[in-house]
Amino acid sequence: MTIERPMFPPRRRFLLQAAGVAAGSAVLGMALPLPQPAVAAVASPDPIYAAIEAHKTAKAALEAALHLYSALDRELPLEKCRSRVTAWEETIVETDDPRWIESERALDRCHDAETDAACALLSEGPTTMAGCIALLKYAVEADTDGMSWPEGLYRDVNDPGPTRTGSWHQLLVENLAEIMPELALGVVA
Repeated sequence: MTIERPMFPPRRRFLLQAAGVAAGSAVLGMALPLPQPAVAAVASPDPIYAAIEAHKTAKAALEAALHLYSALDRELPLEKCRSRVTAWEETIVETDDPRWIESERALDRCHDAETDAACALLSEGPTTMAGCIALLKYAVEADTDGMSWPEGLYRDVNDPGPTRTGSWHQLLVENLAEIMPELALGVVA
C-alpha cells in the first residue's frame, strides 16, 4: 500500500493565509508506502525516532521561513512583493525586493520538506511499542494549531486495498491499529 499526498494541501493554504499571502499551494503527488509490519526483536533502535527528529527539523525550518516571510510582508511596500512561487510556476517580478523573491522560494521549499517529513512519519511505522508511544506523543505535541498535519492523503489506486482518503491523523490511527497488535503479540515480520 502507498499513501499519496493531496494536490492542494489545506494546511498550506492556512499557513500562507496566516502569513497574509494569497499564494497557491504545492502539488504533492509523491506516493509513500504504508508502514511494514512491526518487528518484535529489533537489533537497532526504532527508526521512528529518526523520522520524528527529521520532522522536528523540517517544522522548525518552516516556522523560521514563515517568520521571515511575515516580517518582509510587513516591512516591504506592496510594489516590492508581487512575485509568487507555486508548485506550478514562479511568477517573478524583476523590480521586487530580492529578499521577497527568496522568501517565496524558501517558504515553498520548507513547506514541501515539512510535508514530506510528516508523510515519512506515516510511512516509516514504529517497530517497537515505545516507538508507537513516542509517535503518538509527538503527534499531539506537534499539533499546536489544530491544523499541523496534512489532510486529504490517499492510498495509491494500484494497491490491492480499498482507496481511502483521510487526514494524517486518520491514517496514523489506521497504521498504528495495524502495527500494534503485531507488536503486542510479538509477531516477527
